[in-house]
Amino acid sequence: MSSQYKSLIEARNQWERDRKMYKEFLQGETKTFEGRYGAEEYISMAENRLKDINLKLKEIELESLTDAL
Repeated sequence: MSSQYKSLIEARNQWERDRKMYKEFLQGETKTFEGRYGAEEYISMAENRLKDINLKLKEIELESLTDAL
């Protein structure tokens, strides 16, 4: 497995943990509009980043499959 692939997996795991943490935060009683808005924005950013990472991982997987042939 390439170092780029490993790095992307680690980044994906971190973004997933962060997204989960902020979703749990929103389930609790948030005190301010800013706190709620900031958490929602971060979740959106994390989801977009996860999409990008997953696309890149698929590209790497396809490359390695074509290289193996």
